[in-house]
Amino acid sequence: MRKILALCTVFIMCLIVGGCGKKPQSPVLRVAMPYSDKVQDPDTNYYINWLEDKTGLDIEISLIKQKGVTGYLDTLFSSDLDVDVVFFGEDFTIDEETLKSYTDREDSPIYTEKDMDYLNYGSEAGGVAQVLWINYRWLENLGLSMPETVKDLQKVLEEFETRDPNSNGIKDEIPLAGTKDIPTCDPTGYLMDLYTSDEKEKLKHEKSMYDDELKGDPNFDMTIHELSELVNSQADMVGGFMATSIADVIYKENPEVMARYVHVPPIADKDGNKYAVFTESEPKTGAIILSRSDHKKEAKLLLDTMMTEEASLIARYGEQGVDWDFSDGSDVSIYGSVATIVTKNYIRDVSQNKHLNGIGPMKVPEQYLRGVTWTGINSDTEYIDARAQMTYRDAK
Repeated sequence: MRKILALCTVFIMCLIVGGCGKKPQSPVLRVAMPYSDKVQDPDTNYYINWLEDKTGLDIEISLIKQKGVTGYLDTLFSSDLDVDVVFFGEDFTIDEETLKSYTDREDSPIYTEKDMDYLNYGSEAGGVAQVLWINYRWLENLGLSMPETVKDLQKVLEEFETRDPNSNGIKDEIPLAGTKDIPTCDPTGYLMDLYTSDEKEKLKHEKSMYDDELKGDPNFDMTIHELSELVNSQADMVGGFMATSIADVIYKENPEVMARYVHVPPIADKDGNKYAVFTESEPKTGAIILSRSDHKKEAKLLLDTMMTEEASLIARYGEQGVDWDFSDGSDVSIYGSVATIVTKNYIRDVSQNKHLNGIGPMKVPEQYLRGVTWTGINSDTEYIDARAQMTYRDAK
């Protein structure tokens, strides 16, 4: 009789606490994240699952399939959609001025506290702001050498214009193309600086150079989409373009076109000086917490966790021991320094399910951004860019 009573007591206690053997339900945190064709499935994503294990949260992802940030945020703030956190990244980004227009409101829809900045420091490590990429096949087809001086460059561009470097018998070549959508993809200032540092002289050269059909405004006035489509075309119509990264213009899934272009080392101006414009990496907004969220404590826990070094390395490189590992100091990085990260599986800007492809907040220390070993893949854009950076590092 006592045994039966004891079992009944245990059964009743189990009902009171919510069932024997069951784990307490994890707090649910709802996150809106931009859609990326590089992230296969957020629900089974290694990084998301790692964050859930680390924080004890149940992270529910809703995908944003649009690029208009302000339109989305305005709709979100005026609706009753149950969202606690919004991630930014890829084409869904917000600049500081736009963000301030929301946070400065008396009744701000964005939750802010002192020193609560969830930024993304994990994309670039800073470096050369503008590189000239030239069609090496055209140089070979015309028997031309890599330009070293401003006179060499002008000769090469003239040869690209007047001859048939793509060998199709049609006068369809564009010697140098650009866009004003992205300042580092606009060749205007680069060419002017090669001729003179004097502003009056620049205006004089600008008239003589840009009245010329060779470098006419239409070739520099494309949209970034038009420029990318033209450069990536199999028709092979572009002799050169400007960009910080080759991947700013050439699609990463297009290694055949990427193989056409190589970086041009710093060009000497008329006085023999070589210059390069360097820039520091500016972090971007990685995430915001909504003021109306009832889970601000959980949201801060998630975002604070994402800003740790451990999480940031996963967010940048994937699973440790599988996709990457720390170097023992015997490896050389793509920048020629002692490596800090050894790449085992190249999963940057490719379809994968290990991280969020740069979406969301992270803080990767610079020694890891610049300490990556080469994957051995010639179309690895990080490797291609690093070689260009190393060529420019000794310029003034």
